[in-house]
Amino acid sequence: MRKTFNDRLEEINQDVILMGNLVQEALYNAVKAFTEMDTDLAQKVIDGDEEINQRDMMIEEKCVILQAGFQPVARDLRYLHSVSIIIKNLERIGDLTVNISKIVRKLVREERKHPDKEVIDLYNEMGNIVKTELNKAIESFKNKDIKLALKLRKLDDMVNEIHKMLLKKLFSYRKDEKDIEFVTNIVLASRYLERIGDQSVNIAERVMYFLSGDYKVLYDSE
Repeated sequence: MRKTFNDRLEEINQDVILMGNLVQEALYNAVKAFTEMDTDLAQKVIDGDEEINQRDMMIEEKCVILQAGFQPVARDLRYLHSVSIIIKNLERIGDLTVNISKIVRKLVREERKHPDKEVIDLYNEMGNIVKTELNKAIESFKNKDIKLALKLRKLDDMVNEIHKMLLKKLFSYRKDEKDIEFVTNIVLASRYLERIGDQSVNIAERVMYFLSGDYKVLYDSE
């Protein structure tokens, strides 16, 4: 029975990694779609979200069945409980990439361009760090690497600082009614990216929890 349990546990592990890979691709494409105003790429992100949602439900069901059938304890129980939360973080990141992609379609449809190169550069820089956050979060899960998971909070501080710089830049523009709507969409795209960074940190914190068994890692902001 133990071998069967371990086999099923590994199957879930691989499912989460695959779901993570799909979300990584969605993030990469969403950032590129925004910086290049590429509606085809934006549509690819939107169309791909259904598979992410399906995998979320599939993995959650497997976790429930495994817990009901084997009644795991200690680290195995923490792991399954954490997986159930991690896949929700991943699903939420997928939703946020869709939100960014929908903004791309809206701006292109309205024939609005980015305000200036500085805004694009800041967004791209922010996107690169957020992609690194997500990559490290998934890698820390895959390799059960608590030291790597610990590094995400510093990266997230960098994302927050760039987000503030971007907002300051956007709010300095001359504002008529069309400008306000346009700037609001850019602000939202930046906010969605910042939230993806937060979700990535949440994944890393769950990795730290199931590896250490210490609930304080979920609430320690230091």
